[in-house]
Amino acid sequence: MPNSQGSFSIEEIKLGFEKFEKENGYYPTALEIDKCDYLPSSRQIQRHFGGLVDLRTKLGLSGSTNFTAGEYRSKVSSEGDLRAKKYEAEFYDFLISNIDEVKVHEHKIIRPGGVASDFFIYTTAHAGFFIDLFYAKDIHSLAGIVTIKANKPLPKNMPVYFILVGNEAISQDVIDKIIKNRKNILESNIRVITEDYFKSNFNEIVKDSSHE
Repeated sequence: MPNSQGSFSIEEIKLGFEKFEKENGYYPTALEIDKCDYLPSSRQIQRHFGGLVDLRTKLGLSGSTNFTAGEYRSKVSSEGDLRAKKYEAEFYDFLISNIDEVKVHEHKIIRPGGVASDFFIYTTAHAGFFIDLFYAKDIHSLAGIVTIKANKPLPKNMPVYFILVGNEAISQDVIDKIIKNRKNILESNIRVITEDYFKSNFNEIVKDSSHE
C-alpha cells in the first residue's frame, strides 16, 4: 500500500505485480495497472522508473518485459487468431442450423468500400445483412474496437451488426449505455450487440432485413 504521500517502494510494487500475476496468470499492462489500487499509476511509473518496460526489468520479473513488441506481441496475436477462428466456426454452425447454408457467405467483400464481412447473410435475392464479430476483454477495449470498426467504409444500405463474442460478462445493457454515450454517434444502420442478443433475436433480425 502507498504511504501518506501516495508513494510506493520498489518492494511494494514487486509484491503488487506478483499478486496480479497470481490472480490473472500474467503481469499487468499499463491500462490494467491504472485499475489496481495496490499499484502506482502508469504515469507515476513513467515519472519515477522511466516507464513500464524499465520497471519490469528492475523488478526482475520472469517473461516478457515489453508487452507491445517481440515474443509477447507475437504470442498475443497468435492467441487472438486462434480465438477468432474458434468463434467464427461456432458462429457458422449456429447460422447454418437456423438458415439455409446457401444464404451464409463467409468473408464476403462488400462494394463499394471493399470491406470484408465475417459473414454476410442473404435474406432475399438482393438484400441481407453484414456481420462483424469481435472480442473485447473489457468495456474499455470494446469502446476502442467499436471506434476502429465504425471508421471503416461500411455499407450504408443494409444492417450492420458488430457482435461481441467470447465475453458474457459484458451485457447488452452495458453495451447500449456505451454506445449511447459515444461522442460520435454511430450510423443508424449499425448495431453493437452481444452474441446472446443476436441468437435470441435471430428470427426478428432476419425478418427486419428481408426487404428488396
